[in-house]
Amino acid sequence: MIVIEHVTGKDLIVIRASGTLTTQDYESAVPELEHALDLANGALRVLVRLEDFRGWEIGALWQELKFDLKHLNDFGRIAVVGEGRLEDWATRLSAPFTKAETRFFPLEKEAEAHAWLGLNAGPQGE
Repeated sequence: MIVIEHVTGKDLIVIRASGTLTTQDYESAVPELEHALDLANGALRVLVRLEDFRGWEIGALWQELKFDLKHLNDFGRIAVVGEGRLEDWATRLSAPFTKAETRFFPLEKEAEAHAWLGLNAGPQGE
């Protein structure tokens, strides 16, 4: 499942992904992501929060890679926050498909991810 949160007044979105991502998840999420890119005043920064992430169905992985290649230059920094090795591996896998600076942060270092994205506090100004 993919849930997208728009952070008001910032060129930033929070993407929460959980479970095993499916092609249908991407079919729902991609139009919203492209709309966020259209509204951004510059490169869109992204905080990806992986929660109980189990990977992708093969069709979903293909959708992810196609989206990344299509929007190669459209993103600023991408911080990925997750629970462990799979999430770190997923971050490394997607890095060659974007020109955005991408980094993985373990859950206990989420505050560092916010700082790296240039946020003073949490993604909702917490």
